[in-house]
Amino acid sequence: MSQRLAQQLGHMARDRTSGAAQLALQSVEALESWLRRHPHPSEAEVEALAVRLLRLQSSMAPILRLANEVALAADAPAPGVALALGLRRFRRGLEGARGRIARHFASRLSSSASGGRLTLATYSFSSTVIGAMVAARRQIGTVLVAESRPESEGRVTAEELASAGISVHYTTDAGLLSLLPTAGLFAVGADAVLSHAFVNKIGTRIASLAAREAGIPVWVLSDSTKFLPEELAAPFWRPNDGPPARLWSRPPRGVAVRNPLFEHTELTHVRMITESGPLDPSEVRDAVEAVQLSPRLKRLAE
Repeated sequence: MSQRLAQQLGHMARDRTSGAAQLALQSVEALESWLRRHPHPSEAEVEALAVRLLRLQSSMAPILRLANEVALAADAPAPGVALALGLRRFRRGLEGARGRIARHFASRLSSSASGGRLTLATYSFSSTVIGAMVAARRQIGTVLVAESRPESEGRVTAEELASAGISVHYTTDAGLLSLLPTAGLFAVGADAVLSHAFVNKIGTRIASLAAREAGIPVWVLSDSTKFLPEELAAPFWRPNDGPPARLWSRPPRGVAVRNPLFEHTELTHVRMITESGPLDPSEVRDAVEAVQLSPRLKRLAE
């Protein structure tokens, strides 16, 4: 692996504010650039790329799915050719999915709005959610955006929505829970979609439960690159705490600081909007289980 590619991937590994789809697309672009400079990689070189991706941000399903794509290329007789085709296919999926999800979102939001403008709520950062809201901005009155501590990526969400001409009310994470009953819809992205739950920033589950308790629909916007089979999730998806210093740099003796980053939210009572349209929980399970996996991934993780 070249020093340039290692530096690019290292920067992405430290990124705690970008969304999963955004980081996956950046990874694809970095790999495509490397492949143009090294058009005939060996099986070992392609395998090394898969290993590096597995260590990049394993809590984000598109990164694991990209690692799987690279591992499948290493299995092929001509790894370089297979890798180029796989990256191109993965990129098309990422880039095309966002527009299709936005169209599905706008269409269904229109039928929900009954001629008026809706107040929406969201949490954390998702380029897919932002793209969908921008596409449907004529149907949106205001978007409630939580700061999403401790990284405060909600600020990026608020800035991007406001720059698109959408009215934004920015609040604390607890403030969002208080304001949710005034919204007509709670829309969030996902870092991973398992057969029974979706994974997103810590705080998503309680916000989703609060929305459901208030009778507010919860829509999860996710492209299929985030669909993660249990066989792939179990050995590689290891969510853990972030740096404690992000919460409290010098806590007193006897205070243990915990900074969990991600959590599961059950698919029950949520609507999943994908590039193929809305899916119910059973359809999500079938789609997740249909993902083709490379047989070498478990060995690569060791």
